[in-house]
Amino acid sequence: MKFFLAIAAIIFTLSSCQNKTLQLLNKKWDCVNIENLDPVDTKKFASPEDSTAAANIESALKELNWTFNKDLGYQCSIGDKTVTQGTYQLTEDEKTLVCTPNSKNIVNRYTIIDITDDELVLSNQVNTTSIILHFRPH
Repeated sequence: MKFFLAIAAIIFTLSSCQNKTLQLLNKKWDCVNIENLDPVDTKKFASPEDSTAAANIESALKELNWTFNKDLGYQCSIGDKTVTQGTYQLTEDEKTLVCTPNSKNIVNRYTIIDITDDELVLSNQVNTTSIILHFRPH
């Protein structure tokens, strides 16, 4: 019986030692603001179709939500439609979130600017612009 209690105590200790960033990250997050996204400007597009496509991208990003699970799986959705899922990990310093989709065709790295119970702020380099995404818990 003592053996089982010792094993239970070890499991409890290991699970409670899970780093704080992972504990905070494990929930569904809704995108509430995007900084440094090129505004839709019809004067700089070659055609009305280009302008419409840019407006659609901007609109979709504002409906973005991510769910991070305790099993290190994630799901990225736009509204209620899942667009990708895969696994995630944190770098050793807990300042970079690395997302690998199941297709493994690309690995995305996001710098964690801030994470609390009520806010997640990530930065991602797109071309030469640093896009900043603000999330709130769902």
